Amino acid sequence: FLSLVRSRHRPVCLSADQIKAQASSHLMSLLPASTIRALGQKEYEKRKQAALEVEAHVRELRDAQQYEKINAIVKHLALELANSAQAHVRKGALHALSGTAIGLRQHAGQMLPQLLPPVLSALSDPDPRVRYTACEALYNIAKVARSSCVAHINEIFDGLFKLSADTDVQVQNGMQLLDRLMKDVVTESEAFDLAAFMPLLGERIYVSNPFSRQFLVGWISTLGSVPDLDLVAHLPVFLDGLFHMLADANREIRTQTFDALNQLLREIGEAEEVDYAPLFHVLVTHCSSRDKFTTLTSLSWLHPLISHAQALMLPFCAPVLNAVLSSLSHPEEELREAAARADTSLRALLHQSNAAQFEMGTVLHALAAHLSSAYVPTLLAALQWVHMLLLKNAASVLELAPQLWPPLFKCLGNPSEEVVRLALEALAKMVDGRDQHSAQHSA
Repeated sequence: FLSLVRSRHRPVCLSADQIKAQASSHLMSLLPASTIRALGQKEYEKRKQAALEVEAHVRELRDAQQYEKINAIVKHLALELANSAQAHVRKGALHALSGTAIGLRQHAGQMLPQLLPPVLSALSDPDPRVRYTACEALYNIAKVARSSCVAHINEIFDGLFKLSADTDVQVQNGMQLLDRLMKDVVTESEAFDLAAFMPLLGERIYVSNPFSRQFLVGWISTLGSVPDLDLVAHLPVFLDGLFHMLADANREIRTQTFDALNQLLREIGEAEEVDYAPLFHVLVTHCSSRDKFTTLTSLSWLHPLISHAQALMLPFCAPVLNAVLSSLSHPEEELREAAARADTSLRALLHQSNAAQFEMGTVLHALAAHLSSAYVPTLLAALQWVHMLLLKNAASVLELAPQLWPPLFKCLGNPSEEVVRLALEALAKMVDGRDQHSAQHSA
């Protein structure tokens, strides 16, 4: 008797096949056996017909408000059929999940936490036909749930990002249809959380795959076109990655990226608040790019950004000045002209600004380096800067003059008469200012 009692309380261990059999029987209690069998058929039409039967059954359950049964159907489709070793069974599960969402209609959004995971997981399936079916299923689910998908946009976006590099043409076509739908869903939604979305975009922005780059640029352009979304506030997250894309070997990607950057520059000009420090850091970095198009675009950004930022950019004017002076002697005329525009606007800004708004020492340090340049255009610009600063605040310049004397004297041996003239005039002003300073102290 005791042994019988113990055996009745002993835990029963089921094999994997027994567990699977129990799950199958449970699913058959929720759906007709013929429907379940049809979902596993190799023929597409049979699976689609079975999915329509699931849709009709779910609609009946919805009308009867038997949501627990619908939830159980989704659970078993996800855990059992969607994880089958057979590709056509996995496709059948995706068809059925899609049919479930359509059957739920306006209630589909409430079940997205159960519907989406198996579909999103299938986007990485080794079989391209399964991946395509997952695209189709997700499209149908999103079309029904629409605005409710916004709460899951990061997961959906990540799935789309993975598909963007898919080598299968049919999968690519499916992904593009789904991509357009999700962009529409986001742009028409008032619940889209841009701040929660941008870190994910920032993690993906340095991708090298050309199709993935096009995908990302497309999303940036779409988000930038929505008036209520402040994309400028999140520029530091992805601007550097966009500039890297300008050097892509694919001309179409370069053009799309350039257009997106122009759109962003216009938005910066209209923005009330901009965090300029990281933006100028990105521009200065790419001004020295080996890629001509990247360098030109970076230099072209400087003039309008300086004009818009005004005094807000003075704390980091020295690195900007360094980048501009280096580019004034570039072999390409187009780059020299862009650098000259930036140089003119930066010099005018410092001329009219308060000396306390920028660090004279860092500016003079940048100038001292370029006063030793072997290129006349850079030398002339650096000398003009010295003259402007002497006119503006000679006392401050003279306090830091030791770093200027050697390169200025070196300029006297330059073959350019204009360089020699400007260097002599600068030295004369500095000597005169030093003498005046000494006389005042002696008196």
